[in-house]
Amino acid sequence: MPGLEDVYRRSPIVVQNAMATAFGAKERLLRYGGRFRDYCDEVDRGQWLSADELAELQAARLRAMVSFSVDQVPYYRKLFDQLGLAASDIRGPEDLAALPVLEKDTVRQDPEAFRPTDLAERPVAQTTGGTTGTPLRYWVTPSAMQYTYATYEVRFRRWAGVALGDRMASINGRKVVPVEQAKPPFWRHNLAFNQLYLSAYHLTDEHLPSYVERLERFAPEVIVGYVSSIHLLADHINRHGLAGVVRPRAVLVSTETLFPWMRADIEQAFGCKVHDGYGLGELAAFITECRHGSLHVSPEYGVVESTTTDGEEHRLIATGLFNRAMPLLRYDTGDVIRMAPPDHRCPCGRELPVVDQLLGRADDYVVTPDGRSVGPAPLSLAFQGVPGIREAQIRQAEEAAVDVLLVVDATFDDAREHQLDHELRERLGHVVDIRYERVDAIARTVWGKRRLVDSSIGRRGAT
Repeated sequence: MPGLEDVYRRSPIVVQNAMATAFGAKERLLRYGGRFRDYCDEVDRGQWLSADELAELQAARLRAMVSFSVDQVPYYRKLFDQLGLAASDIRGPEDLAALPVLEKDTVRQDPEAFRPTDLAERPVAQTTGGTTGTPLRYWVTPSAMQYTYATYEVRFRRWAGVALGDRMASINGRKVVPVEQAKPPFWRHNLAFNQLYLSAYHLTDEHLPSYVERLERFAPEVIVGYVSSIHLLADHINRHGLAGVVRPRAVLVSTETLFPWMRADIEQAFGCKVHDGYGLGELAAFITECRHGSLHVSPEYGVVESTTTDGEEHRLIATGLFNRAMPLLRYDTGDVIRMAPPDHRCPCGRELPVVDQLLGRADDYVVTPDGRSVGPAPLSLAFQGVPGIREAQIRQAEEAAVDVLLVVDATFDDAREHQLDHELRERLGHVVDIRYERVDAIARTVWGKRRLVDSSIGRRGAT
């Protein structure tokens, strides 16, 4: 019996739009129902607290999360026993140093050990691979999801001058149309979110004019998506003298590194400010850019440490303060930040901590013979649904071929490799030869990250 995705693929466009809207209606209830409005008010008030008040609130939430974790979560009950610690020994963020850094591999190998034995809410299962291509299964509570979207609403959308319900164009990793599709439309409508969802997999010189034309007619108030995809659109607009044809009030980007030259290109193309953000599917850290260009941490959401692990400086270690479906204490995100001095004050007047730089998320593009450039964020989705993959990297030295390096466990077999091949071809098409190699380990970058894409022909480095 065909799955929902197969039904979607085979359906007429009008039915696909209806299915996208139905999915959006379901997600809208999950994200924006429950206590969402109350959380928005709470987050709004919290952004104007003093540094001391924020520190007190963060410490209180940390104590509550640690107490819950030791009482209800098998991994932490065992860990605290081994360390000879009690939950009451962790009084504030400075005490977290008594705990070891939690590696992603530890969570990935036994995610069930991080689930509480007793939970008031029914958790929602999720999967993330980030831009490292390494899938991770996790769970979130509905209230944590609503608190996350409230933080996103207040400290990302509203800071950018837009709001929930504004006309939104999104260009992320969802396969809204088949990769083999050769003609527009490369987008679908989600009426529940007032959203035009554009494919990230058809951004060629041939097709980009149709994207710009559709965006001009849609007239989005906000454009949201991956840095790489939005930059490709912006670059096309600038090269063809079309700057200002699409005029949103703001562009919101995340997931990949926003280099200064990319920011300049995007702002030139769309005539508005770009706002950068950082978040984790695991709901452990939230960092967003205000109108004055400062990247602010939301300390009530999670404890963010910029620390040194394995000789690598500035690793972002995060402790989530709200998601009890899978508590993560001192979680190594694999990303890199540099904090501003503690006494730094932003002209916006908020005393939220400031991140000087988001570092270490620089990946490459895969360039295909038919002229498409596909960034690491959409490609990462190909690995998420395939069990048995511990690490992955796509290497490209020629346009006609890529090599996929895989670190796998004993459950990964030829059938799963075939499944992965199907997922990658959904994004890269059949014009690229994809070769697979199973390896023991994948080299890290100088910042300690495993890059998903390492291409000598598609590289977009900072200048």
